[in-house]
Amino acid sequence: MIACALALAVAACGEPERETQTPDAPSQPQPEESLERLLPSLVDAVQAKQSQFVMEHIATDFKEDGGLDYHDVRALVEKYALADDVVGARLEKVEVTPGGEGRAHVVSHVAFALGQRLAKGESLPEGSVVYAIEIAFEKREGRWLAVGGRYKRETPAATSPATASTDTR
Repeated sequence: MIACALALAVAACGEPERETQTPDAPSQPQPEESLERLLPSLVDAVQAKQSQFVMEHIATDFKEDGGLDYHDVRALVEKYALADDVVGARLEKVEVTPGGEGRAHVVSHVAFALGQRLAKGESLPEGSVVYAIEIAFEKREGRWLAVGGRYKRETPAATSPATASTDTR
């Protein structure tokens, strides 16, 4: 699940540097926009610390195998939204596979860093991490909601302990 992976990935980034610049707000997709447009907006919302926008795209009936539910995920996302530390997030690549009847499967790589924003085209700073994230989405009442998924830490592999792949379906 993207919000859970985002919160956990940010926690794994390391010690932050302080930044005083206020992040820009993410672009707000229209209710009928595609996942291809929604996903960058979700990542931008993490960087802009807009937890409400992120949580509006998480199913309230979400429950992962390890026990996290919607409320646990919300607490993790809000922890970083309310913290003084800058949270950097950047969508590195994404592939959306339609599943029919309002369902889709998303495979993405997302970079995270504490202490600085991540701009497109710039190299990743020391201490940043990249996660491979797979998300199952369902369209409910015109809105795409994350209903499950899994994530796995991709980089840096050699300098940190491995993060087990977590299935959240």
